Amino acid sequence: MHNNSEKNNSAHSRRRIAGLIIPTAIFALAILTVGVLLYRIYLVRQGQEGDEKSFDRYYVMITDDLKSSFWQSVYSGAQSTALDKNVFVELLGSNLSYDYTPEELMEIAISSHVDGIMVYGGETERMKELIDEASQKGIPVVTMYSDNPNSQRCSFVGVSGYNMGREYGRQVTDVLREKKRLSYNGATSNGEEEPPIGITMLVDKNMSSSDQNVIMSGLKDSLSGEENGTGYDIRTMAVDNSNPFSVEESIRDVFMEENIPDILICLNELDTTCAYQAAIDYNMVGSVYILGYYDSDKILNAISRNVVFSSVAIDTNELGSFCVEALEEYNESGNTSQYFTADITLIDRNNVSQFMTKEEPADVE
Repeated sequence: MHNNSEKNNSAHSRRRIAGLIIPTAIFALAILTVGVLLYRIYLVRQGQEGDEKSFDRYYVMITDDLKSSFWQSVYSGAQSTALDKNVFVELLGSNLSYDYTPEELMEIAISSHVDGIMVYGGETERMKELIDEASQKGIPVVTMYSDNPNSQRCSFVGVSGYNMGREYGRQVTDVLREKKRLSYNGATSNGEEEPPIGITMLVDKNMSSSDQNVIMSGLKDSLSGEENGTGYDIRTMAVDNSNPFSVEESIRDVFMEENIPDILICLNELDTTCAYQAAIDYNMVGSVYILGYYDSDKILNAISRNVVFSSVAIDTNELGSFCVEALEEYNESGNTSQYFTADITLIDRNNVSQFMTKEEPADVE
């Protein structure tokens, strides 16, 4: 009995120690991260890094996917403009060993007293609280691509959702013309009209209903102006974009449905790449028309091979540049425009060669 009691006490003690070690380790890691960032800011401001060039201000960019070619391109645009203005911009988290969430990176940036924050916003309440906290501490925040309109951010840099919707609408009309060109005559053998064209638009599960409605409004307005005698069955499907595996699973579910859509509209890079891969895997190339987003080498290659019908690309360099300009204007004058709009461009098989790099793009398998 005595031995059993001692064993129980020992096991209990070990659990208590483990329960203390884990939170302590997490806290220590957070302190170390903030310390490293503070030291880096000090070095940047004192001109002790690299070529010993000193900078007037230190900004950070925070995104939900550090490795995305989309965000890397946005960051490149921000860097280019920042250097011209003697400002240093860091893609926060890219040099850290731990994968922090955007909210955690916001906490680090606020604790480090940076001069400005560019953040992929989202409309979560926690992000709003963090943006407000930064603003109250004198750190201006620019939301980029995804807004948090009820927060105290100083500006939003993005694209016009309505214009995007209209562009996708025009592409839907072009798909219909393509189908007719391929001997689709719009009528069944008994003279009855074909069923409506099935359109599924993939949306991030965290996208606000207002943002969805704006894009959908542009899409429907564009289609309503086309007199082609064809009906459309339009629906949205929420996708968990937190990791590639959840996106792949969601999109594969689309291709396994009984009524597979005729047209699949993708609103980001990851959805587009997963969609065209699923079309290949399920032998649906030419049956499901994919209207994509962004102009990565893989997507451009897919367009050139007629796997993706077209893609809407945002001027990522302009997006990054506008973010820096908004922060600079606010820091210098205390005011800036509430809204900056980056340009969008349609890419299809008629002009895709103009966008393809000289390097051989990755193959679509």
